[in-house]
Amino acid sequence: MRGCVLAGVWGAGKTAVYQRCAAELIAGGCESLIALPQAATLTTHTYTTGSGSDHVANIRSWLENLTVFLEDFDRRFQVSTLPNHRFAPAWAPTCLLEGLGFDAPVYGLPLDRRSLLSIEHRLAALGLHLVVLRVPTNRIRQQCVESTRAHRSPRWAAYLEGFGPDDRARAQYVQRAQDRLLCWARTSPMPSRVIDVDGEGWDDSAAQIADLITSPTKATYGRRHPTAPTPAAVGGSHRA
Repeated sequence: MRGCVLAGVWGAGKTAVYQRCAAELIAGGCESLIALPQAATLTTHTYTTGSGSDHVANIRSWLENLTVFLEDFDRRFQVSTLPNHRFAPAWAPTCLLEGLGFDAPVYGLPLDRRSLLSIEHRLAALGLHLVVLRVPTNRIRQQCVESTRAHRSPRWAAYLEGFGPDDRARAQYVQRAQDRLLCWARTSPMPSRVIDVDGEGWDDSAAQIADLITSPTKATYGRRHPTAPTPAAVGGSHRA
């Protein structure tokens, strides 16, 4: 299997890059694509009734079920004759997952990082990368606060107000969330890639990710999977 989990703070361009990357993979001949937007991963479990702990339980259960599905999908492909077929690059199981559970540090969910390490190890064993879209510090206020307020709904603008009393404080809030996310990525057993974004050039970022996913050197055909996960000394996630 091959693919990536795409993460980033509000306004980093995850959705724009996700959409363009999916289109690029399909245009490049990928015929076995599992593409899930953030609305189907993290968001759908937080826009429901219940407490934060209920949301976390739902996210963990969903992640476990998804990982089992991906493992079974990959196993069936590997034991077939398809990895040696001339169309293997087109038929190889490919994942493009936006958000998943890896934006938990951004949203401040009461989720202990250590509880997801085993899933991260399993996703790494499948050949998935963790890709973080990083907004440069000098761009956060304009891109993550002012621009998103102007281009999103009034409901989003109201949500943004909860980040602080003014745009300077809100930008600092986003910066702290991004710092937590980058720390998570650095300590993840998944191979990670950080891509700087500036509010433009979404096509370039999407092309980088598509190349990362489809590079023959990253393919996991016949690769032996790692053994049991090694716990990391990383605590839970907290709000900024």
